Amino acid sequence: MKRVIMNILTTTGIVLVILAIIALCYGGTVVCISTIFQALFLNILIYIGFVFIDKKECSYSIIETGIKLLYVIILALFFGNIFGWYSSIPIGILLIMTIIAFFVCILLDVIHVKNEVKCINEIIKEKTVIRSYPQSIIYAIIRQRSHKEQ
Repeated sequence: MKRVIMNILTTTGIVLVILAIIALCYGGTVVCISTIFQALFLNILIYIGFVFIDKKECSYSIIETGIKLLYVIILALFFGNIFGWYSSIPIGILLIMTIIAFFVCILLDVIHVKNEVKCINEIIKEKTVIRSYPQSIIYAIIRQRSHKEQ
């Protein structure tokens, strides 16, 4: 649960940074407080949907990623209409923002998983060394005794 909350807040931050950059390109000067909470609400809905998508196990990760991207785009377009975002941002720009944010989050997920795998491999390596160490001592003792007997 902690990771989901962290992902929602991180994604919201990424979306707001992308929004600020695009707003600067169009001469914008402020981001409304309501937009921040709207983005947070949308990201909560996105991650709730991801939970259901993840429960439907797909054998091809590219298809699952495509389904998630389509889901995110549909939600962004739907809530963009409800929240009145189209009065200040064109639909095409909203699509580009959504796609950029989606792939930035995927990149961050890949980096996070890669770091977790690295940590797990280091733990396994340490346990393997600890397990093999006593065996090598036993092997050395047996070998030493066999040399003495000869």
